[in-house]
Amino acid sequence: MEKNKRKRPLMMLAKAAMLCLTAIYPLFMVVLSGAGLLYNKANYGEDIALTGKLLIVSGAVMAAGAVLCLFRRNICNAVSLFCSGGGLALCMGMMYKLCQHADSAGWSDKYTMTPISDMYRSRIMPSIVPAVIAVIIALVQLFSYEAAEERRKRRESKEVPASKIIGD
Repeated sequence: MEKNKRKRPLMMLAKAAMLCLTAIYPLFMVVLSGAGLLYNKANYGEDIALTGKLLIVSGAVMAAGAVLCLFRRNICNAVSLFCSGGGLALCMGMMYKLCQHADSAGWSDKYTMTPISDMYRSRIMPSIVPAVIAVIIALVQLFSYEAAEERRKRRESKEVPASKIIGD
């Protein structure tokens, strides 16, 4: 392959946007929401503390998926798909569980009386965007023409010619 690869400004822009959004939502909002639940586990109980731990794990896994899709290696992109998708699924499951508990316990803001579950949704739901962008970037890189050509060349270099059955 050429050393001077053609730069793709749209892909670079998508990666930059994904990294910025990943820093804001999965890393800060999701992880800090989980850390807040852990910090106050004496008031909330072990069930909510476990939810906080899993929120921290989901934010870290989504961030790892975003970082892995920056590389053009096939294995990194494949792992990025699982990290981004799995982290997002875990995050949304924990958000649902947390919002259900907050609504059933009647948690609300003491000044505006708005349900706390609305606050959790507004903080955690936007983490869908960087996870979806990471999945799209990983899929584009996995199924790009350059990646297919690289796989084809690797297969051809590993092929060994068959030996003759009948000697001439």
